[in-house]
Amino acid sequence: MRGDASIQVFLTRPRGRNGSVPARLRALGMSVHELPVLELLPLVPSVLPRPGDYDVVVFVSRYAAQRYLQLLAAADDNPPLWPAGTVAATVGASSARALGRSGAVPAACIVHPPADAPAQDSETLLALLLEKDTPLGRVLIVRGSQGREWLGRALEARGARVDFLPVYERVPAAWPPDAEATLSAALSRPAHSVFLLTSSEGVRELSRRLDELNLRDGWPHAAFVVIHERIGATLQSVLASTPGTSVRRLELCTPDDDSIVQAIQAAAASAAKP
Repeated sequence: MRGDASIQVFLTRPRGRNGSVPARLRALGMSVHELPVLELLPLVPSVLPRPGDYDVVVFVSRYAAQRYLQLLAAADDNPPLWPAGTVAATVGASSARALGRSGAVPAACIVHPPADAPAQDSETLLALLLEKDTPLGRVLIVRGSQGREWLGRALEARGARVDFLPVYERVPAAWPPDAEATLSAALSRPAHSVFLLTSSEGVRELSRRLDELNLRDGWPHAAFVVIHERIGATLQSVLASTPGTSVRRLELCTPDDDSIVQAIQAAAASAAKP
């Protein structure tokens, strides 16, 4: 794939979340377009729960972890140390790294599925917490304004008292003026296009925008990279709303830069085949 600038890669995750991926793909000769479909806007809760009131604080994303720590720091002149008796649990390894780098949460308090786990999701995290016999009397789930309800319900079914703390919301991101022309050109040769999709909400929003731009026809012929099977299922469902369309090329990866780059390379190799 080195030197093949005919491959058009669209990174749709929120701004500032692509890490080293764009530079690494460009070094491989691909044309990379950072085109976020959703933007993360911070929320300020009327009441900020403190970690010491819970056995476990769950962070559903890296931004949820970063935002909660920002809120704690802003709320207290001298933010207290993270209590040793409170587990800081994350759904993914990248969120755990954000906690560790913050210096606010001791490494011994952080629990997360390993980076090489088959899946980094709520189901895997709950299994890990149960395996470690983690106390689950009171649990705080730090998240966006919308999201999956599965973990909260599963914890409540086990007798936990669960509180939810929305610290951000997802809204449609503004696109630059040349976005329509860029997408139109790429989807005129969709077999050479690769889309990274990192949330079901993002899949639905991208589909809506392509419909508005009358660019939906070429989209099913592109290659796709998703970070969870559930996102792939959402994509399949969205495409199935148009008779005779389905996902033809799909790569699954974990949400870390190395895995994403490898999956995009595989998708690009598939896309470039005649």
